[in-house]
Amino acid sequence: MKKSIEEYVEKMDVNKAAWSISIPMVISMISIALYGIVDTIFIANFSENALNAVSLAYPIQNIITALGLGIAIGVNVVLSKSIGEKDENKSSKIIINGILITVITWLIVAIIAALGTKSFLGFFTDNRELIGLGTSYLKITSIFSVGILFEILFEKVLEAHGKTRESMILQMCGAVINLILDPILIFGYLGMPALGIRGAAIATVIGQISGMIIGAIFIIKNKIISWETLKEAKFELETAKSILHIGIPTMIMEALSSFIIILVNKILIDISDTAVAVWGIYTKVEKFVFIMIYGFNSGMMPMIGYSLGAKKKEKVIDIIHCFSKIAFAISGIGMLVFLLLPKVIIGWFGVSPETLQTGIIAFRILSIGFIFQGISIVLSAIFQSFEKASYSLAISLLRKVFISIPIILLLKDIYGLNVVWWAYTIAEIITTIVAVVLYKKVMKNFNKKEESL
Repeated sequence: MKKSIEEYVEKMDVNKAAWSISIPMVISMISIALYGIVDTIFIANFSENALNAVSLAYPIQNIITALGLGIAIGVNVVLSKSIGEKDENKSSKIIINGILITVITWLIVAIIAALGTKSFLGFFTDNRELIGLGTSYLKITSIFSVGILFEILFEKVLEAHGKTRESMILQMCGAVINLILDPILIFGYLGMPALGIRGAAIATVIGQISGMIIGAIFIIKNKIISWETLKEAKFELETAKSILHIGIPTMIMEALSSFIIILVNKILIDISDTAVAVWGIYTKVEKFVFIMIYGFNSGMMPMIGYSLGAKKKEKVIDIIHCFSKIAFAISGIGMLVFLLLPKVIIGWFGVSPETLQTGIIAFRILSIGFIFQGISIVLSAIFQSFEKASYSLAISLLRKVFISIPIILLLKDIYGLNVVWWAYTIAEIITTIVAVVLYKKVMKNFNKKEESL
Protein backbone atom coordinates (compact mmCIF):
# COMPACT_ATOMS: atom_id res chain seq x y z
CA MET A 1 0.00 0.00 0.00
CA LYS A 2 1.32 3.45 -0.88
CA LYS A 3 1.93 5.60 2.18
CA SER A 4 1.94 9.35 2.77
CA ILE A 5 4.51 11.14 4.93
CA GLU A 6 1.80 11.41 7.61
CA GLU A 7 1.46 7.61 7.78
CA TYR A 8 5.23 7.12 7.98
CA VAL A 9 5.52 9.52 10.94
CA GLU A 10 2.21 9.06 12.74
CA LYS A 11 1.51 5.32 12.40
CA MET A 12 4.81 3.47 11.89
CA ASP A 13 7.65 2.63 14.26
CA VAL A 14 10.51 5.07 13.60
CA ASN A 15 13.05 2.35 12.75
CA LYS A 16 10.67 0.62 10.34
CA ALA A 17 9.65 3.93 8.77
CA ALA A 18 13.29 4.96 8.33
CA TRP A 19 14.09 1.89 6.23
CA SER A 20 10.76 1.84 4.39
CA ILE A 21 10.90 5.48 3.29
CA SER A 22 14.65 5.58 2.56
CA ILE A 23 15.51 2.31 0.79
CA PRO A 24 13.94 3.35 -2.55
CA MET A 25 16.14 6.48 -2.48
CA VAL A 26 19.26 4.47 -1.64
CA ILE A 27 18.59 2.04 -4.51
CA SER A 28 17.93 4.93 -6.88
CA MET A 29 21.12 6.80 -5.97
CA ILE A 30 23.30 3.70 -6.27
CA SER A 31 21.82 2.82 -9.66
CA ILE A 32 22.36 6.35 -10.98
CA ALA A 33 25.97 6.33 -9.74
CA LEU A 34 26.53 3.03 -11.57
CA TYR A 35 24.91 4.50 -14.66
CA GLY A 36 27.36 7.42 -14.51
CA ILE A 37 30.30 5.02 -14.73
CA VAL A 38 28.78 3.13 -17.70
CA ASP A 39 27.93 6.41 -19.46
CA THR A 40 31.58 7.48 -19.12
CA ILE A 41 32.72 4.14 -20.60
CA PHE A 42 30.52 4.67 -23.70
CA ILE A 43 31.98 8.12 -24.30
CA ALA A 44 35.55 6.91 -23.64
CA ASN A 45 35.10 4.12 -26.20
CA PHE A 46 34.06 6.66 -28.83
CA SER A 47 37.23 8.74 -28.44
CA GLU A 48 39.64 9.95 -25.80
CA ASN A 49 39.08 13.56 -26.87
CA ALA A 50 35.34 13.10 -26.35
CA LEU A 51 36.02 11.88 -22.81
CA ASN A 52 38.32 14.86 -22.15
CA ALA A 53 35.69 17.25 -23.52
CA VAL A 54 33.00 15.80 -21.25
CA SER A 55 35.41 16.04 -18.31
CA LEU A 56 35.92 19.75 -19.04
CA ALA A 57 32.13 20.20 -19.22
CA TYR A 58 31.56 18.36 -15.92
CA PRO A 59 31.97 21.37 -13.56
CA ILE A 60 29.28 23.34 -15.42
CA GLN A 61 26.91 20.36 -15.43
CA ASN A 62 27.53 19.95 -11.71
CA ILE A 63 26.81 23.64 -11.08
CA ILE A 64 23.49 23.36 -12.97
CA THR A 65 22.61 20.31 -10.88
CA ALA A 66 23.61 22.26 -7.75
CA LEU A 67 21.21 25.08 -8.67
CA GLY A 68 18.37 22.59 -9.16
CA LEU A 69 19.18 20.70 -5.97
CA GLY A 70 19.34 23.91 -3.92
CA ILE A 71 15.87 24.99 -5.06
CA ALA A 72 14.49 21.47 -4.62
CA ILE A 73 15.85 20.98 -1.09
CA GLY A 74 14.55 24.42 -0.11
CA VAL A 75 11.11 23.37 -1.38
CA ASN A 76 11.40 19.97 0.36
CA VAL A 77 12.21 21.45 3.78
CA VAL A 78 9.53 24.16 3.89
CA LEU A 79 6.97 21.90 2.18
CA SER A 80 7.49 19.06 4.69
CA LYS A 81 6.89 21.49 7.54
CA SER A 82 3.71 22.88 5.95
CA ILE A 83 2.40 19.31 5.44
CA GLY A 84 2.93 18.69 9.15
CA GLU A 85 1.02 21.91 9.88
CA LYS A 86 -1.85 20.57 7.69
CA ASP A 87 -1.78 23.80 5.68
CA GLU A 88 -2.71 22.73 2.12
CA ASN A 89 -2.92 26.28 0.79
CA LYS A 90 0.62 27.03 1.99
CA SER A 91 1.87 23.76 0.53
CA SER A 92 0.47 24.64 -2.90
CA LYS A 93 2.08 28.09 -2.78
CA ILE A 94 5.46 26.53 -1.93
CA ILE A 95 5.30 24.12 -4.89
CA ILE A 96 4.13 26.85 -7.29
CA ASN A 97 6.91 29.22 -6.23
CA GLY A 98 9.43 26.38 -6.49
CA ILE A 99 8.28 25.85 -10.09
CA LEU A 100 8.52 29.57 -10.92
CA ILE A 101 12.02 29.88 -9.41
CA THR A 102 13.08 26.81 -11.41
CA VAL A 103 11.77 28.33 -14.66
CA ILE A 104 13.68 31.57 -14.01
CA THR A 105 16.84 29.61 -13.17
CA TRP A 106 16.57 27.56 -16.38
CA LEU A 107 16.16 30.69 -18.55
CA ILE A 108 19.26 32.27 -17.00
CA VAL A 109 21.29 29.07 -17.48
CA ALA A 110 20.14 28.70 -21.11
CA ILE A 111 21.07 32.31 -22.00
CA ILE A 112 24.51 32.06 -20.36
CA ALA A 113 25.15 28.70 -22.06
CA ALA A 114 24.16 30.04 -25.48
CA LEU A 115 26.50 33.01 -25.16
CA GLY A 116 29.43 31.83 -23.05
CA THR A 117 30.10 28.10 -23.51
CA LYS A 118 32.95 28.46 -25.99
CA SER A 119 34.68 31.12 -23.88
CA PHE A 120 34.46 28.92 -20.77
CA LEU A 121 36.09 25.95 -22.50
CA GLY A 122 38.72 28.22 -24.07
CA PHE A 123 39.82 29.17 -20.55
CA PHE A 124 41.04 25.60 -19.97
CA THR A 125 42.49 24.64 -23.34
CA ASP A 126 43.50 25.99 -26.75
CA ASN A 127 42.89 22.60 -28.41
CA ARG A 128 40.31 23.42 -31.09
CA GLU A 129 38.97 19.88 -31.29
CA LEU A 130 38.39 19.75 -27.53
CA ILE A 131 36.71 23.16 -27.56
CA GLY A 132 34.49 22.11 -30.48
CA LEU A 133 33.47 18.81 -28.88
CA GLY A 134 32.94 20.40 -25.47
CA THR A 135 30.88 23.25 -26.91
CA SER A 136 28.60 20.82 -28.78
CA TYR A 137 28.05 18.74 -25.64
CA LEU A 138 27.69 21.56 -23.14
CA LYS A 139 25.38 23.75 -25.22
CA ILE A 140 22.89 20.91 -25.67
CA THR A 141 22.93 19.79 -22.02
CA SER A 142 22.80 23.37 -20.67
CA ILE A 143 20.25 24.96 -23.00
CA PHE A 144 17.92 21.99 -22.46
CA SER A 145 18.68 21.71 -18.73
CA VAL A 146 14.98 22.31 -18.03
CA GLY A 147 14.72 18.51 -17.77
CA ILE A 148 17.27 18.00 -14.99
CA LEU A 149 16.12 21.09 -13.05
CA PHE A 150 12.49 19.96 -12.97
CA GLU A 151 13.36 16.29 -12.51
CA ILE A 152 15.20 17.19 -9.28
CA LEU A 153 12.40 19.51 -8.14
CA PHE A 154 9.70 16.87 -8.67
CA GLU A 155 11.81 14.25 -6.86
CA LYS A 156 11.97 16.42 -3.75
CA VAL A 157 8.27 17.36 -3.89
CA LEU A 158 7.39 13.65 -4.00
CA GLU A 159 9.83 12.88 -1.17
CA ALA A 160 8.27 15.63 0.98
CA HIS A 161 4.95 13.75 0.64
CA GLY A 162 6.58 10.41 1.48
CA LYS A 163 6.34 9.20 -2.14
CA THR A 164 9.91 7.90 -2.28
CA ARG A 165 9.01 4.95 -4.52
CA GLU A 166 7.63 7.30 -7.14
CA SER A 167 10.74 9.47 -6.75
CA MET A 168 12.91 6.38 -7.29
CA ILE A 169 10.92 5.40 -10.40
CA LEU A 170 11.27 8.80 -12.08
CA GLN A 171 15.03 8.92 -11.39
CA MET A 172 15.65 5.38 -12.61
CA CYS A 173 13.44 5.74 -15.69
CA GLY A 174 15.40 8.82 -16.77
CA ALA A 175 18.72 7.01 -16.21
CA VAL A 176 17.61 3.84 -18.03
CA ILE A 177 16.28 5.81 -21.04
CA ASN A 178 19.60 7.67 -21.19
CA LEU A 179 21.54 4.40 -20.94
CA ILE A 180 19.55 2.79 -23.78
CA LEU A 181 19.90 5.83 -26.05
CA ASP A 182 23.63 6.40 -25.39
CA PRO A 183 25.06 3.61 -27.61
CA ILE A 184 22.32 4.09 -30.23
CA LEU A 185 23.01 7.81 -30.68
CA ILE A 186 26.76 7.81 -30.03
CA PHE A 187 27.70 4.90 -32.32
CA GLY A 188 24.74 4.99 -34.73
CA TYR A 189 22.96 1.69 -34.03
CA LEU A 190 19.48 0.68 -35.27
CA GLY A 191 19.80 2.79 -38.39
CA MET A 192 20.51 6.03 -36.52
CA PRO A 193 23.41 8.27 -37.60
CA ALA A 194 26.53 8.13 -35.39
CA LEU A 195 26.36 11.48 -33.60
CA GLY A 196 29.31 10.95 -31.27
CA ILE A 197 29.48 13.38 -28.36
CA ARG A 198 26.34 15.18 -29.58
CA GLY A 199 24.53 11.86 -29.35
CA ALA A 200 25.63 11.51 -25.73
CA ALA A 201 24.29 15.00 -24.98
CA ILE A 202 20.97 14.33 -26.73
CA ALA A 203 20.57 11.01 -24.87
CA THR A 204 21.22 12.80 -21.58
CA VAL A 205 18.67 15.52 -22.32
CA ILE A 206 15.98 13.03 -23.45
CA GLY A 207 16.52 10.97 -20.29
CA GLN A 208 16.21 14.06 -18.08
CA ILE A 209 13.09 15.38 -19.82
CA SER A 210 11.54 11.90 -19.58
CA GLY A 211 12.19 11.95 -15.82
CA MET A 212 10.62 15.40 -15.61
CA ILE A 213 7.47 14.25 -17.45
CA ILE A 214 7.15 11.12 -15.30
CA GLY A 215 7.57 13.26 -12.17
CA ALA A 216 4.85 15.67 -13.31
CA ILE A 217 2.50 12.75 -13.96
CA PHE A 218 3.10 11.35 -10.46
CA ILE A 219 2.47 14.75 -8.86
CA ILE A 220 -0.82 15.23 -10.72
CA LYS A 221 -1.86 11.58 -10.21
CA ASN A 222 -1.25 11.75 -6.45
CA LYS A 223 -3.22 15.02 -6.33
CA ILE A 224 -0.28 16.85 -4.80
CA ILE A 225 -1.17 19.83 -6.96
CA SER A 226 -3.83 20.30 -9.63
CA TRP A 227 -3.86 21.92 -13.07
CA GLU A 228 -6.39 24.44 -11.76
CA THR A 229 -3.99 25.53 -9.01
CA LEU A 230 -1.14 25.83 -11.50
CA LYS A 231 -3.24 28.07 -13.76
CA GLU A 232 -3.65 30.52 -10.86
CA ALA A 233 0.09 30.50 -10.07
CA LYS A 234 1.44 33.70 -8.55
CA PHE A 235 4.96 34.60 -7.49
CA GLU A 236 5.11 35.43 -3.78
CA LEU A 237 8.30 37.05 -2.50
CA GLU A 238 8.04 35.77 1.08
CA THR A 239 7.48 32.16 -0.02
CA ALA A 240 10.35 32.40 -2.51
CA LYS A 241 12.62 33.85 0.19
CA SER A 242 11.82 30.96 2.54
CA ILE A 243 12.77 28.48 -0.21
CA LEU A 244 15.98 30.29 -1.16
CA HIS A 245 16.97 30.77 2.49
CA ILE A 246 17.51 27.00 2.54
CA GLY A 247 18.37 26.65 -1.14
CA ILE A 248 21.22 29.11 -1.65
CA PRO A 249 23.60 27.59 0.94
CA THR A 250 22.81 24.16 -0.54
CA MET A 251 23.63 25.43 -4.04
CA ILE A 252 26.98 26.72 -2.81
CA MET A 253 27.77 23.45 -1.02
CA GLU A 254 27.00 21.34 -4.07
CA ALA A 255 28.79 23.60 -6.56
CA LEU A 256 31.81 23.72 -4.27
CA SER A 257 32.55 20.03 -4.93
CA SER A 258 33.32 20.75 -8.59
CA PHE A 259 35.76 23.52 -7.80
CA ILE A 260 37.48 21.41 -5.13
CA ILE A 261 37.96 18.48 -7.54
CA ILE A 262 39.58 20.85 -10.05
CA LEU A 263 41.78 22.46 -7.37
CA VAL A 264 42.93 19.16 -5.85
CA ASN A 265 43.69 17.75 -9.30
CA LYS A 266 45.83 20.82 -9.99
CA ILE A 267 47.72 20.33 -6.71
CA LEU A 268 48.19 16.59 -7.21
CA ILE A 269 49.39 16.81 -10.80
CA ASP A 270 52.34 18.88 -9.55
CA ILE A 271 53.24 15.99 -7.22
CA SER A 272 52.70 13.03 -9.56
CA ASP A 273 50.39 11.66 -12.25
CA THR A 274 49.94 8.58 -10.05
CA ALA A 275 48.42 10.75 -7.32
CA VAL A 276 45.83 12.13 -9.76
CA ALA A 277 44.86 8.58 -10.79
CA VAL A 278 44.53 7.48 -7.14
CA TRP A 279 42.41 10.53 -6.27
CA GLY A 280 40.17 9.88 -9.29
CA ILE A 281 39.63 6.26 -8.28
CA TYR A 282 38.99 7.20 -4.65
CA THR A 283 36.37 9.87 -5.46
CA LYS A 284 34.47 7.40 -7.65
CA VAL A 285 34.53 4.52 -5.15
CA GLU A 286 33.98 6.33 -1.84
CA LYS A 287 30.81 7.78 -3.36
CA PHE A 288 29.17 4.36 -2.97
CA VAL A 289 29.61 4.49 0.81
CA PHE A 290 28.28 7.97 1.38
CA ILE A 291 25.61 7.91 -1.32
CA MET A 292 23.76 5.45 0.93
CA ILE A 293 23.84 7.97 3.78
CA TYR A 294 22.55 10.67 1.42
CA GLY A 295 19.76 8.27 0.44
CA PHE A 296 18.74 7.86 4.08
CA ASN A 297 18.99 11.64 4.54
CA SER A 298 16.41 12.01 1.75
CA GLY A 299 14.05 9.93 3.88
CA MET A 300 14.97 11.63 7.14
CA MET A 301 14.45 15.26 6.09
CA PRO A 302 10.71 15.08 5.25
CA MET A 303 10.11 13.03 8.42
CA ILE A 304 11.80 15.69 10.58
CA GLY A 305 10.10 18.50 8.65
CA TYR A 306 6.65 16.96 9.11
CA SER A 307 7.30 16.34 12.83
CA LEU A 308 8.45 19.93 13.34
CA GLY A 309 5.32 21.22 11.61
CA ALA A 310 3.14 18.89 13.70
CA LYS A 311 5.04 19.97 16.86
CA LYS A 312 6.05 16.41 17.81
CA LYS A 313 9.22 16.99 19.83
CA GLU A 314 9.82 13.41 20.95
CA LYS A 315 9.27 12.12 17.42
CA VAL A 316 11.88 14.57 16.08
CA ILE A 317 14.46 13.31 18.58
CA ASP A 318 13.63 9.64 17.85
CA ILE A 319 14.05 10.23 14.10
CA ILE A 320 17.42 11.97 14.59
CA HIS A 321 18.73 9.15 16.82
CA CYS A 322 17.55 6.46 14.40
CA PHE A 323 19.10 7.98 11.27
CA SER A 324 22.31 8.90 13.11
CA LYS A 325 22.79 5.24 14.09
CA ILE A 326 22.23 4.15 10.49
CA ALA A 327 24.80 6.68 9.21
CA PHE A 328 27.30 5.54 11.85
CA ALA A 329 26.84 1.90 10.87
CA ILE A 330 27.19 2.53 7.12
CA SER A 331 30.31 4.68 7.49
CA GLY A 332 31.81 2.17 9.95
CA ILE A 333 31.37 -0.71 7.51
CA GLY A 334 32.80 1.45 4.72
CA MET A 335 35.83 2.26 6.86
CA LEU A 336 36.52 -1.44 7.49
CA VAL A 337 36.20 -2.30 3.78
CA PHE A 338 38.62 0.46 2.74
CA LEU A 339 41.06 -0.44 5.54
CA LEU A 340 41.08 -4.18 4.87
CA LEU A 341 40.45 -4.49 1.12
CA PRO A 342 42.09 -1.53 -0.67
CA LYS A 343 44.11 -3.83 -2.95
CA VAL A 344 40.94 -5.57 -4.16
CA ILE A 345 39.06 -2.29 -4.76
CA ILE A 346 41.89 -0.55 -6.62
CA GLY A 347 42.61 -3.74 -8.57
CA TRP A 348 39.22 -3.40 -10.32
CA PHE A 349 40.67 -0.48 -12.29
CA GLY A 350 43.65 -2.40 -13.73
CA VAL A 351 46.24 0.13 -12.54
CA SER A 352 50.04 -0.08 -12.53
CA PRO A 353 51.90 -1.54 -9.50
CA GLU A 354 53.05 1.98 -8.55
CA THR A 355 49.49 3.34 -8.58
CA LEU A 356 48.27 0.31 -6.65
CA GLN A 357 50.84 0.82 -3.89
CA THR A 358 50.14 4.55 -3.65
CA GLY A 359 46.40 3.83 -3.62
CA ILE A 360 46.60 1.26 -0.81
CA ILE A 361 48.29 3.82 1.47
CA ALA A 362 45.84 6.57 0.44
CA PHE A 363 42.72 4.44 0.95
CA ARG A 364 43.79 3.35 4.43
CA ILE A 365 44.57 6.88 5.58
CA LEU A 366 41.39 8.36 4.07
CA SER A 367 39.20 5.60 5.51
CA ILE A 368 40.02 6.75 9.06
CA GLY A 369 37.83 9.79 8.45
CA PHE A 370 34.82 7.81 7.22
CA ILE A 371 32.95 7.60 10.54
CA PHE A 372 33.49 11.32 11.17
CA GLN A 373 32.32 12.15 7.65
CA GLY A 374 29.20 9.99 8.07
CA ILE A 375 28.30 11.85 11.28
CA SER A 376 28.84 15.30 9.77
CA ILE A 377 26.80 14.42 6.65
CA VAL A 378 23.77 13.37 8.69
CA LEU A 379 24.15 16.43 10.98
CA SER A 380 24.26 18.65 7.88
CA ALA A 381 20.91 17.22 6.74
CA ILE A 382 19.48 17.77 10.24
CA PHE A 383 20.54 21.43 10.09
CA GLN A 384 18.75 21.81 6.75
CA SER A 385 15.61 20.22 8.24
CA PHE A 386 15.71 22.82 11.04
CA GLU A 387 16.12 25.56 8.39
CA LYS A 388 19.73 26.16 9.47
CA ALA A 389 21.26 25.73 6.02
CA SER A 390 24.01 28.23 6.89
CA TYR A 391 25.32 25.69 9.43
CA SER A 392 25.44 23.03 6.71
CA LEU A 393 27.34 25.43 4.48
CA ALA A 394 29.78 26.25 7.30
CA ILE A 395 30.75 22.62 7.96
CA SER A 396 30.99 21.93 4.22
CA LEU A 397 33.38 24.85 3.78
CA LEU A 398 35.42 23.66 6.76
CA ARG A 399 35.76 20.13 5.40
CA LYS A 400 36.42 20.96 1.78
CA VAL A 401 38.27 24.29 1.89
CA PHE A 402 39.34 25.94 5.13
CA ILE A 403 41.10 22.99 6.78
CA SER A 404 42.22 20.50 4.13
CA ILE A 405 43.45 22.87 1.39
CA PRO A 406 45.69 25.05 3.66
CA ILE A 407 47.23 21.92 5.22
CA ILE A 408 47.99 20.52 1.76
CA LEU A 409 49.45 23.78 0.42
CA LEU A 410 51.61 24.41 3.51
CA LEU A 411 52.94 20.91 4.09
CA LYS A 412 53.01 19.05 0.75
CA ASP A 413 56.55 20.19 -0.07
CA ILE A 414 57.79 19.10 3.36
CA TYR A 415 55.99 15.80 3.90
CA GLY A 416 55.12 14.79 0.34
CA LEU A 417 52.03 13.09 -1.08
CA ASN A 418 50.71 11.43 2.09
CA VAL A 419 50.01 14.82 3.66
CA VAL A 420 47.19 15.20 1.09
CA TRP A 421 45.42 12.11 2.43
CA TRP A 422 46.03 13.05 6.08
CA ALA A 423 44.73 16.58 5.42
CA TYR A 424 41.31 15.22 4.49
CA THR A 425 41.22 12.88 7.47
CA ILE A 426 42.14 15.71 9.87
CA ALA A 427 39.53 17.94 8.21
CA GLU A 428 36.81 15.32 8.77
CA ILE A 429 37.66 15.03 12.48
CA ILE A 430 37.70 18.79 13.10
CA THR A 431 34.56 19.33 11.00
CA THR A 432 32.66 16.71 13.00
CA ILE A 433 33.63 18.35 16.30
CA VAL A 434 32.32 21.69 15.01
CA ALA A 435 29.17 20.03 13.65
CA VAL A 436 28.42 18.40 17.02
CA VAL A 437 28.82 21.78 18.78
CA LEU A 438 26.41 23.39 16.29
CA TYR A 439 23.99 20.48 16.68
CA LYS A 440 23.91 20.96 20.46
CA LYS A 441 23.16 24.64 19.92
CA VAL A 442 20.30 23.82 17.51
CA MET A 443 18.78 21.27 19.90
CA LYS A 444 19.12 23.63 22.88
CA ASN A 445 17.17 26.32 21.01
CA PHE A 446 14.66 23.72 19.83
CA ASN A 447 14.04 22.50 23.41
CA LYS A 448 13.64 26.06 24.67
CA LYS A 449 11.15 26.86 21.93
CA GLU A 450 9.11 23.72 22.65
CA GLU A 451 9.06 24.39 26.40
CA SER A 452 7.80 27.93 25.84
CA LEU A 453 4.76 26.70 23.85
